[in-house]
Amino acid sequence: MKLRVFLRPALLVVALLLLATLAVAQWTAPNPVADFQKQPDGILLHLKVGTLKLEVCSPTVIHLIYSPTAEFPQQQNPVVIKTTWPQFDWKLDDSADSVGLSTAAFKVAVDRKSGAITYSDASGKVLLHDDTKTMTPVTVNGEHTYRAEDYMTLGGYGSTEAIYGLGQHQAGVWNYRGESIDLSQDNTAIAVPLMVSSNGYGLFWNNTSRTRFNNRFVHALYVSSEVADTIDYYFLYGPELDQVIAGYRELTGQAPMFGRWAYGFWQCKNRYKSQAELLAVAQKYRELGIPIDNVVQDWFWWNRKGEHVFNSNYPDPKGMIDELHGKNFHLMISVWPFFEPGSVAYDTMDKNGWFIDKTVVAKPPYHQNHMAVYDASNPEARKYYWKLMDDGLFKLGIDAWWLDTTEPETEGREENIQLGHKLAIGSGNRYVNLFPLMTTTAVYQGQRAETDKKRVFILTRSAFAGSQRNAATAWSGDINSDWITFRRQIPAGLNFELSGLPYWTTDIGGFVTGNPDDPAYRELFVRWFQFGTFSPIFRVHGTRTNDQNELWAYGAEAEKILVSYDRLRYRLMPYIYSMAWMVTNESYTPMRALAMDFRGDPRALNVGDEFLFGPAMLVAPVTEPGATTKRMYLPRAKWYDFWTGGSVEGGAMIDAAAPLDRLPLFVRAGSIIPMGPDVQYAAEKPADPIELRVYRGADGAFTLYEDENDTYDYEKGVYATIPISWNEASQTLTIGERKGTFPGMLASRTFRIVFVSDGKGTGIELSAHPDKAVTYSGGSLTVKP
Repeated sequence: MKLRVFLRPALLVVALLLLATLAVAQWTAPNPVADFQKQPDGILLHLKVGTLKLEVCSPTVIHLIYSPTAEFPQQQNPVVIKTTWPQFDWKLDDSADSVGLSTAAFKVAVDRKSGAITYSDASGKVLLHDDTKTMTPVTVNGEHTYRAEDYMTLGGYGSTEAIYGLGQHQAGVWNYRGESIDLSQDNTAIAVPLMVSSNGYGLFWNNTSRTRFNNRFVHALYVSSEVADTIDYYFLYGPELDQVIAGYRELTGQAPMFGRWAYGFWQCKNRYKSQAELLAVAQKYRELGIPIDNVVQDWFWWNRKGEHVFNSNYPDPKGMIDELHGKNFHLMISVWPFFEPGSVAYDTMDKNGWFIDKTVVAKPPYHQNHMAVYDASNPEARKYYWKLMDDGLFKLGIDAWWLDTTEPETEGREENIQLGHKLAIGSGNRYVNLFPLMTTTAVYQGQRAETDKKRVFILTRSAFAGSQRNAATAWSGDINSDWITFRRQIPAGLNFELSGLPYWTTDIGGFVTGNPDDPAYRELFVRWFQFGTFSPIFRVHGTRTNDQNELWAYGAEAEKILVSYDRLRYRLMPYIYSMAWMVTNESYTPMRALAMDFRGDPRALNVGDEFLFGPAMLVAPVTEPGATTKRMYLPRAKWYDFWTGGSVEGGAMIDAAAPLDRLPLFVRAGSIIPMGPDVQYAAEKPADPIELRVYRGADGAFTLYEDENDTYDYEKGVYATIPISWNEASQTLTIGERKGTFPGMLASRTFRIVFVSDGKGTGIELSAHPDKAVTYSGGSLTVKP
């Protein structure tokens, strides 16, 4: 008698769950607790096989280490930089069935008979089961080690738990529940071993080898790594996802601020071929009055890779940079980790044994000779790598670094070049995902040691856990210029942001290949540019058939739309720069999946094509050609249409108007958005007057942040904040007392206050007739409608 034929549906469900339970029992061999000791920082448990340590780091962070032996072997791992924690009160939970611990926030219990671990919140709600651990002896790259596998169980039948994070991947998947994700650095794929759950916790898997998070069976999670001496992970409890991200950054480092200019518009293409071309583009932007802060020099400005000397197309690099600075531009330049023979740099690296592999060959059309990639795990090689950049580029005045191919990837081969090689830190297989963290470390620490008057900015094609502490922005790699690729950037970016790294961007328009003369491609570029306006970093780039990628290259109709969104970005600069302070000061995430702010709304958990830009603005990119409306979900709240001022209650799908010149954009009730005047570049003048748009319907608050714009004095407290709040019950706006000061701070300024409603306080242009205008000199004041 076959179950699928004769059992009723309810009984069939029970039978299938029973079969699944039996299967799990077969897969999870018991590893009972033999004894345990309470220690000042946690519990040490001796199991039938191996040793388990539960280290209590904070009320919301537990560090688990499992060794198959009685010892915990020590390996270098530069990812986690916080290794000592202040003591606090926690409780040992010891019973006949389990031993564990509890904090004010959550509980951990180890089953005495099986060794399985259960994580629960303070009320007893189960968050995650860690069922069994397997360490299989293997020899990898000549090293005797283990393959690590941890079998875990997610929410039970009917669970709506969603899984996010794990870096950046390009399959277009938002919620990874039921998916299998490989963590290995590749062009367009970024490995970050942080999994975040909508149930309010995160799992940071502390391993640098190739890893897999396998949840193909939706209740079973297998986490495995190719090289490991221990199973090592951190359980991070929120319950809000911002708190989970804050726990990750406490472990791996906070994200510093970029200069104010970096949050403006970046012009780039593949590639500017000469000094004259680059300067002409900058000049035309200024002549046309299109706001811009940055221009980018892509690859092949050199004679040889690794030799930081401009070729003859750039006869006066210092003069070029000075001229750009005189026009208030910043210049970013492409630097690769590869070196070609024939230079002093190559010979020095080679003599000192600082190369990973000297036989790398790039495929056509690049036609490069043999190249070598430097070993970024070697501290001396890192110092020399920065010295080359410092002497050849930074001393000329270069403002920002584009670190390309930081996987590192070489054309013409599929697997990472470090595999099968020995690095200074150890086996290339053990540390294969670490390269982007180490090479950004070289540049960040190098520039920080050189000066504190210019903030570091790094654009990197790959990243790893901890890269955020190196002032690194990742971009999504060499992606295609088509609609399907564009659609996939949104969930890719949202999952990257939920991996704890706050700064991310794409090649607006895609890298390969677009035709600005084609009306169909112009539409795609406009829609992508609208999305880019609300990305953490706002940058166009790509290969174009007519070799033009500037905003005027897309025809008059498109140019008008593009410039309007560029102006909007700059109008929002007070909001954006204040949000950047939140990133640094509060571990904030700027590009926010709906699950971050509406975790209790089940429908919001599976929306991966919308996001909040900061606390106020809901962005719904249009990703279908020819669309004039956007089917989108408004989470449970009151929302205002940014373009019309009309309001609507959320918790439902809507069809938002989306003609070509309109990106569906909504603002949550309770929001306060500061908008500045028109500027040509971010730091052209202080933001005065500021239009405060107040969206009534709920209490709200926003803190306006300002500083010197591009030094590290903010780390010493040299900045000012102005708290602004709206009380719905009393219908009162309070502009609070300013705290702090900095050189150049406005002693007095004007706030033009607009209480947004239908047809008032809308769109890009500032309001001609605000509801109130007040002079603010640092003291608290209140305003009513």
